[in-house]
Amino acid sequence: MAKGNIFDYERVRSPDMTEQFKLVDDAFALGKPYTLATAETLVVADLGKTIRVSSTSGSAVIVKTPASMSTDEDGGRLRFVKEGAGDLTVTPNTGYAISTYATPNSDKTSSDFAVAEYEYVHGITRWVSISHEGTWAST
Repeated sequence: MAKGNIFDYERVRSPDMTEQFKLVDDAFALGKPYTLATAETLVVADLGKTIRVSSTSGSAVIVKTPASMSTDEDGGRLRFVKEGAGDLTVTPNTGYAISTYATPNSDKTSSDFAVAEYEYVHGITRWVSISHEGTWAST
């Protein structure tokens, strides 16, 4: 078992409804990062991943959140890290929204190493901003 103090664990319910404790650590909670250099629409299998965005051409990159989300994906998270040249815009897929700042729209950054994390909330069919580091603006 991985080492950690009491604050590194959260109480969760397993499918059989028994309470368990799960290690909360970004290295385990989020899948292995991968890098995008061009626009892409993510899929449900990307939930839990860190997406690094770095455009080698310096052009803007637009990344859309997955479509066809269901109750099974409730609580699914995505983390974005902007590296290198070009702007990064995170935008919701059709039928969904991103709740960030005052407007449920899209987030954009030009700031190197800016990071944003979102969690999907099925009850309101939108992505809720969990955290932002660096300079982000609602578009």
